[in-house]
Amino acid sequence: MDNKLKQLIKMEGNFNPSDEIIEEFLGRMEEIHLKPKERLIDYDRVNTDIYCLKEGIIRIFHIEEYRESTFGFATPGTIILSPHSYYMRTPAFLIAENCKTSASVMRMDKNTFDGMLKDYPEFSQWMFNLAMGQLFTCEHKLFLINGAAKDRYLSILKNRPEIIDAVPGKVLASYLGVTPQYLCNLKKKLMNKGK
Repeated sequence: MDNKLKQLIKMEGNFNPSDEIIEEFLGRMEEIHLKPKERLIDYDRVNTDIYCLKEGIIRIFHIEEYRESTFGFATPGTIILSPHSYYMRTPAFLIAENCKTSASVMRMDKNTFDGMLKDYPEFSQWMFNLAMGQLFTCEHKLFLINGAAKDRYLSILKNRPEIIDAVPGKVLASYLGVTPQYLCNLKKKLMNKGK
């Protein structure tokens, strides 16, 4: 079993699942590989699978009036699914797409996942905790977005620096809600200020 992945999974949320339940979860999954820009979850398609990112960075975004709007990023250890597809069996709204390099992802079908929820109380507690963490993250992102673009960019630099190197500037600008040119100017100002 991949000990690095197990440790990354334990860092997601504030519930500390046992090694046994993580091994049971990962042991029931199959590994798939994504090329750069390949989509894991695509818009307007039903995808009820559950994923755990092993390597790479996955961008979560949607199309808004013919432009992409980045919602967030998944890093190794993150559990990914389409809430629309999983919960309502309707087509996905958010798109999950691999970033610059290849990615390795663990995949589980919904029936297997639902069976684990039923059979393992600890697994259910863990998944509930992750769901609550997602709700917190959505609310926290709204809180951060209300700040200035500079503050949001500095927050990413401090808390998620691996994203800066992994995604193109236009994607990062989309996440921050600014134009690529504005982001470029902001970076220049911050570099000049640091000198």
